[in-house]
Amino acid sequence: MNSEGLAMRLFLSIIRVYTKQLKGLNNMMNTKRSKQGLLAAAAALLVLMTGCGNNGNGNGNASPSADTNASAPKEKVSIEVWVNSRHDLEVRESLVKKFNETNPDHIEINYKVFADNYEEQLKLAMNAGNLPDIAYNISADLANAGYPLDLNPLITPEIRARFDESALTVPPTAKNGELDRVFENVTTFKLIYNKDLFKAAGLDPEKPPVTWQEMSDYAKQITASGGGQKFGLGLPVKQTAFWRYYVIYPSAVSGDINGREGWNAVTGKYDFSPFAKYVKWWIDENKAGSVFPGVGTYDNDMIRAQFAEGNIGMLSAATWDIGVFNDQFPAKNDWAVADFPTWDGTAKGGPAYETANGFSINKNSKHLEEAKKAWEFLISDEMFVELAQKGLGSFTNLAAQDKAIQPTDRKGVDGFVIGDSSVDYPMAPRLDYSVVNPPLKVGSLDVSKSAVVNDVMNQLFMSSKELPDIEKTLQELGDAFNKLAEANTAAGTIDLNNYLKPDFKPLKP
Repeated sequence: MNSEGLAMRLFLSIIRVYTKQLKGLNNMMNTKRSKQGLLAAAAALLVLMTGCGNNGNGNGNASPSADTNASAPKEKVSIEVWVNSRHDLEVRESLVKKFNETNPDHIEINYKVFADNYEEQLKLAMNAGNLPDIAYNISADLANAGYPLDLNPLITPEIRARFDESALTVPPTAKNGELDRVFENVTTFKLIYNKDLFKAAGLDPEKPPVTWQEMSDYAKQITASGGGQKFGLGLPVKQTAFWRYYVIYPSAVSGDINGREGWNAVTGKYDFSPFAKYVKWWIDENKAGSVFPGVGTYDNDMIRAQFAEGNIGMLSAATWDIGVFNDQFPAKNDWAVADFPTWDGTAKGGPAYETANGFSINKNSKHLEEAKKAWEFLISDEMFVELAQKGLGSFTNLAAQDKAIQPTDRKGVDGFVIGDSSVDYPMAPRLDYSVVNPPLKVGSLDVSKSAVVNDVMNQLFMSSKELPDIEKTLQELGDAFNKLAEANTAAGTIDLNNYLKPDFKPLKP
């Protein structure tokens, strides 16, 4: 007989006994005491039922409620992840869904995308003390406010083996050598060219220019055969920022830089003088009529649209242009990717690339251990390989760099992958321009922002200056930046030693 049946039989027996007592001893016991007896019987029954309800395991401490709790599923821990990247949303959400359904740690990632107001949302959350457990591409403000967990202790040998060294290099802007993210995105800078226009101009479409003189000759031939409709070059400097793409990054393979944005990490000084010959080259090409007409009036989208239509022979391009010429402005021509030319045909530096973005962990997360496990998933090979296979970027993850997994229908992908000779050039100091007031000047331009470098080049180009004037102006620009760096050092806003790399070599052995 089971425990429930035994308990019921005992209960009925006790009721019968007390009923007889009540009838036979009516004169000896009053009603109140009878009720007390029944209460005692009920208490005894409760003890009996508790003892009998041990599921037959002989453990008198077991209880139905304890058994129910043991069999109930563990409640999931929700980890908030905030991002500002929408182009890869479909892939990431699909993988997050799979993780939520299969991870053994009862973690559920709540993946939220903020497109236009991401920085504002993070600031509001910071002021409210309600920041997410993990955030993508955090700002300097959030980093300075102490949001990110130092990831250095989490970087295992296994993780280190899965990423390019640049992904795990602590930037000079970091506090106390802390790593606040694994830098996942790669942006490489290359020359792209229209093979159809090469053929039409009598050029070998499999042989892009290897010297600047050769590129000048090719541009003239393409323009001459273009009937006033097609031109050798494009230069989208209505947005002056693109001088970085047409002068600074191209200069890397000639060995003309030892750092970004004119910073020389070997000497610890700014030096813009190597860029003079590049600015002069562009002035000469424009005078020769080899540059698409109207230079200075069109932006990068306009010039990329002309390249896609087949009207321009050669452009400077970056990794994201894979998507531009496959999706935004689908190219109507056969195009290819090449390294930038050098002055003498010999590479003295590696093609430049930069790393950026990544997931940071909130060091004050209420579920820190679960956040770490979610972060490990977000930097998994599975994540990056899936993104790479869909043509959604180039990544520091080595599995995603493998050309064998690149989508064959995404033209240009192979050309933008990090190569063995590619170099992540040292960062320039992050200067506080307000420490010098009024600001220094180069010609008529205030040296009050980093973008003044591009503005100076644009002014030199648009006024068609000759080489002595170009060299003089760029020397003045270097002098101004070095004075700013000294003022920042004196003010304690930067430590230039953090930006020094005296052993840096732009060309890998």
